[in-house]
Amino acid sequence: MALTPAFLQLARKMIAADTVSANGTLGAAAVLQPLWEHAGLEVRRQVVDEIHVNLLAGPGGVTSGKGGVLLVTHLDTVPAGPGWQTDPWTLTEKDGFFFGLGVADVKLDALCKAEAARRMQGRECKRPFWLLGTFGEEVGLRGARHFAQSDLFREVAPSQVLCGEPSELKIIHAHKGYVVVRCTVRDLKARLVSSAGPGVEEVQFKGLAAHSSTPHLGVNAIAKALRWARSSGTPVIGARGGTSSNVVPASCTLLVPTPRDKGEPAPDEVKFFPARPPAPNLWRALATASALEDLWQETLPKGSDPRFDPPGAVGGLNVLVSADAPEAAPDAVYGAGEIALQLDARLLPNQDPDALIAAFTGRAQEWVAQLGRGELTLQIEVTRNASGMALADDAPLVRAAAAALAKHGLDGTPRAKPTSTEAGVFARAGCEAIVFGPGRSTGNAHTANERIEMAQLEQACDLYETLLVELCSCT
Repeated sequence: MALTPAFLQLARKMIAADTVSANGTLGAAAVLQPLWEHAGLEVRRQVVDEIHVNLLAGPGGVTSGKGGVLLVTHLDTVPAGPGWQTDPWTLTEKDGFFFGLGVADVKLDALCKAEAARRMQGRECKRPFWLLGTFGEEVGLRGARHFAQSDLFREVAPSQVLCGEPSELKIIHAHKGYVVVRCTVRDLKARLVSSAGPGVEEVQFKGLAAHSSTPHLGVNAIAKALRWARSSGTPVIGARGGTSSNVVPASCTLLVPTPRDKGEPAPDEVKFFPARPPAPNLWRALATASALEDLWQETLPKGSDPRFDPPGAVGGLNVLVSADAPEAAPDAVYGAGEIALQLDARLLPNQDPDALIAAFTGRAQEWVAQLGRGELTLQIEVTRNASGMALADDAPLVRAAAAALAKHGLDGTPRAKPTSTEAGVFARAGCEAIVFGPGRSTGNAHTANERIEMAQLEQACDLYETLLVELCSCT
């Protein structure tokens, strides 16, 4: 069934709504609530603060009953990042594809589910179904965690959960765990650097964005910048790179006094600025950040699972930012320099995220204490800690979803996904959970010019209807 003009209009509104994780989900909720109500579902808001809300609709099919089916879509997105050839906030159509931030990951999925719910009106089902839109998936699965720990979740009590993520309409029954740590390195005795005279240069290093679950598909701009800093030895008075812990950074800039020494690789772009007040030299803090990334890679657990691509644990340094230093006294020689970095890791379902965090923290603190001799400090904060999940090939939810796909001539073979999703939250809460949705993830999600095939959105509307009929035993 072709996408209707009404669907296209709603899709434009969804993409125009700024739901970058830090900005909340109110814009998308405002689009979805009347749509779900029009489908005959009662809508409730689970308000966390003035901008972060979960939106629940249901029950559908029956007026009461537990042990039903929950269809989940996260409504937030990562920041747009550089490199877009179109406006990321404007739905753009070209050659059978939609382009825009969140078209595949994953806002338009919510519209497909709403259309399926509309078609379910008047059907009698033995089990209820619910729709859930969550906040903060991209920054720690926050909305799903909040919902799964709430009285509202216990009231709904779903036994089966389908989490919307771009899977090209394939069943994902296993995915990796996800860990993010934020390390703050302070150099308490950083020599102050003057930029009097020629001024300062902003040297930029460019990479290629990719989802951090597949870092081999990207080029890490922070890694390029740190290699240059180490090889040149040039004092650094400012640093910024990356947009999100789960995106391979496409850009990193360092602020250095002029003239600077040569290093490798050469910067991709250089801009000149007037002189600034003396600032701490961040070179030692940056060298420490680079060494911490090496230690993180060494600490990642070993092992391989051929269901995944990449088959083992992967991780990297995806965000780097320096703190603004306070103005130094006129006669000061030293100041305190500070660098914050975010390291992420994708772990196999049988690998323990807590063990990784403990091993890295112990080794990192010991190493920094020995190296810094009291002049370097390290603070480590865990910002994401999600286990992987794996559902058996013959689990009832997998078998029912495969049967629904077969009715549309599609392959129902379950697969594994290298990312972490809200399905892990619901699996931990005792539900059968899979990942399913239109659009391509690898090489598309969390990259500039995110796209989705319009034909897959059309198929998704039909498939969600069939899935609800199959899972809820509807007539």
